[in-house]
Formats: sequence, C-alpha cells, structure tokens
Amino acid sequence: MKTETKQPFTIPWNLVTKNLHGHELLRKKLLQKIQKLSRHLRRFPPGTVHLLVALEKNPKKEEYTAGLTLRVPSNILRAEKTCRDVIQALDAAVKTLLRELESLKAELRRETFYRRKARRAALHQMKASGFAAEPQPEGEGPQNLGDVIRALLAEHHDRLLRFVRRQLWHDIRAGDLPAGAIDPRAVVDEVARRALRQPGRKPAGISWVLWLFLLARQELNRRRKEIQKRQKETVPLEVETEVPEQLLAEGYDPDQPLDLIEREIEPPVATTADLVPDPSAVPPDQWVVRRELLGELRRLVNRWPRLEREAFELHFVEGFEPDEVAMILGLTAPQGRALIQQIQDKIRDALLELAAL
Repeated sequence: MKTETKQPFTIPWNLVTKNLHGHELLRKKLLQKIQKLSRHLRRFPPGTVHLLVALEKNPKKEEYTAGLTLRVPSNILRAEKTCRDVIQALDAAVKTLLRELESLKAELRRETFYRRKARRAALHQMKASGFAAEPQPEGEGPQNLGDVIRALLAEHHDRLLRFVRRQLWHDIRAGDLPAGAIDPRAVVDEVARRALRQPGRKPAGISWVLWLFLLARQELNRRRKEIQKRQKETVPLEVETEVPEQLLAEGYDPDQPLDLIEREIEPPVATTADLVPDPSAVPPDQWVVRRELLGELRRLVNRWPRLEREAFELHFVEGFEPDEVAMILGLTAPQGRALIQQIQDKIRDALLELAAL
C-alpha cells in the first residue's frame, strides 16, 4: 500500500533595500547566507515562518547595514549589523540570528502546538526544503517590523481572544465582574495597539507571544480597576450570574471553558475513513466521565483566587512553562513554580475526592 508523501515547501523571504540596488549577484549571495538559518526552521508548519532582509547604504559614507527580522510561531527575532561591506554586514547579522535561534530551540520544542501528538505526527510529513530561491516580488511581504508584528498578531489573535474571554468568564462566575462590563475584543485590540506603538517596550528575555499575554493581563487589570472605581456596588457572590452572549460567540462553550475549540468555517465532508470506527477515539462512557470531571474542575477553579485562576489558564490551558507564567504574573521564578505546584496539589486532591465518591 502506497503512502502519500507531501511535497516539501519553501520558506518565504523578502528583500527591502534603501540607497542600493538589489541586483542578481547580491540576491544569490543573500540566499547562500540565509540558507544557514533554514536547518533550524524545517519543522515549522507552512505559513508560520518568514524572513525580512533589510539592506541599507549610508548616504554619507561607505557603510552598509543589514537587518534580519525572522518571524517564527511564537516569537520575532531580530539582528542588525553595520560594516563597510554589505556582504560582511549580512554575514555578521546571520551569525547573530543563528545564535538566537540556537538558544531558542529548547523553548520552541515546548510550544503548545508541538506538544500535541497528532500535530507532531503531521509535522513529520511537512518539511521545509529551505528558503525560496527568489525573494517575494518587490512590495510583497512585510516591509518593516510593524508589518511583521501585525502578522504575528493575526496568527495569535484568536488564542489571545479566547484567553481573555476565559478570564472574564471566571470573573463573572466568581462574582468579581458584572456580565458585559468588559468587551474582550477591545482588550485584544488595545494589546495590538500597544505592541505596534511601542515594540521597544518588550522586555528582553521573553518571547513576543509571552509579551502579548502579559499585555492582555495588564489591560484586563486596568479595566477591572476602572470598573471598581466607577461602580460602588458589586455583584453578590451567591448570585448565579448569566454568561453574556458575546462570551459564547465564536466557539466559546461555557461547559468547556478549559478547552480551545476551533471553529470550522466550512461544513465537514464525510469520507470513507469517517465511517470506520476509530480505535483512538474516546468511548462514549469515558467521554461522559471526562466531561463530568471537567465540569467539577471548572467549578473548582471558579472558587480559587484570581491569581490561581490565571496561573491555571496560562500553564494548563495555554501551555506556558512555570517560569513563563511567573513572568506574566509578575512573580519570581521560584514563586511561579511554587504556585503551579500548589495548583497541581489542589487538582490532585479534588480528583481524589471525586474518585472516593
């Protein structure tokens, strides 16, 4: 039986020049230099990696600057070097970017996308052959850092929106916020504005996606304080608060607040494989048990302090490591690890209680 092998894809890149012409010989040299980066990028899915090469000649003296901006699924890496020769400047920038990629390798392996077994298996069938032989046509692709940030924001917009909605859902159910008090889309829009307006404010040592979640948490806290300042009354904790319709939109299921639910634009098409029992599928009785456990876990999390709820979402749902959770929550690394351990203990105790019933 023949197995279908997918054709390798190429990584797109584009070239933006200022005060010099990107002639054919220069583009060939460029491709030779940037191909050194490709061995670190071959397991990323199509559409999640792009390289912007910016070359500029100083108009007043014989000096060239090469800037490389690389977008990967969770980060934006940059390297910029200035030399008296354009190829030397490019070579120095590539070496700097290579060092950043090497140090990022272990972190990238922990990304939520790659921790899912089914997607890891699919990625083994998708392998980039390297950078495309030619840059994108002039004017296509990102032209500056702002364009690269917009592409990263577009890639992670739904994930950020779901995170904000889950935080608001917990706040409403816990009685900390009235329903509809905060618009989750407005929170994410403000995150995008801040990232685009002040990219230099991103702290060193954290990824761009980590920073976006940090900005989302800061914006939620800012809006919560505004509401507390405006309103003297609070929602009683005993009152069961209705979850507003806008929080249920776009695949957000209140019965599964801890799941990331993907909305399918097109209706599913039945195939022969769909009619054959899937041995890996969860049996209906087990599915019911899991759903009941999920419901109990959801009710448990709603009773926790906000800091624990946020840490739970960031670690167990979004897949951030304890040290990364600490960064977002403004804790030290030991405090972050202790908090995650505390949550794990709470979950274990709750599950043991359920099992004893």
